[in-house]
Amino acid sequence: MTTSFSEQLPELITPDPDAGGGSGGQPVLPGAVLRIPVSVQVVIGTARLAISQIAGLAPGTMLTLEERLGTPVRMLVNGRDVARGNLVVLDESDGRLGLTITEVAGYPAES
Repeated sequence: MTTSFSEQLPELITPDPDAGGGSGGQPVLPGAVLRIPVSVQVVIGTARLAISQIAGLAPGTMLTLEERLGTPVRMLVNGRDVARGNLVVLDESDGRLGLTITEVAGYPAES
């Protein structure tokens, strides 16, 4: 996670409040920009396959992912890494999952 929001949108970041004002380094965006829909994906794992293996996929095929259980998942916005987190079960009765954010691009992980 090397790309931060401040590197992508430096003109929209307010100054650090410790440096004499501002809103804590949070993005200042016009309301119209905040309403633009974006694609958010949560990636639980990846695998590298040859095209011949992809062509052979069928219902019931087991796909081995490179990640292990407990590995933080990645959150992508429009295809870019923006955060990492842990999957949580929101509702066991209907199998709904959620994501607890543990790290945001450009900010160090809390200990």
